[in-house]
Amino acid sequence: MKMFWIIYAGPLVQRVTDALLTHGATGYTTFPKAYGTGTHGPIEGTRAWPGEETVITSVVAGGSASAVSECLASLQRGLDAGERLHFAVLDVESFQ
Repeated sequence: MKMFWIIYAGPLVQRVTDALLTHGATGYTTFPKAYGTGTHGPIEGTRAWPGEETVITSVVAGGSASAVSECLASLQRGLDAGERLHFAVLDVESFQ
């Protein structure tokens, strides 16, 4: 099993969650209004550092993980200006 940890900044979170479900994820959890800093600078939901991100996590069966990863990479390449998508794929020993 693999856990996907996805950070998305943009107006179309459903595009990411739909991709997960279409490519083999059986579910996901979203954490809207996430703030932080990274390669694009601070995102704090303020006038000085506007914006917010959504964190999405999903545990996916090993056989579907490759398809989910490829789909997310494809989404990443096709983002509109101002959108950002980052993801990590982590090994999961057990999920109950």
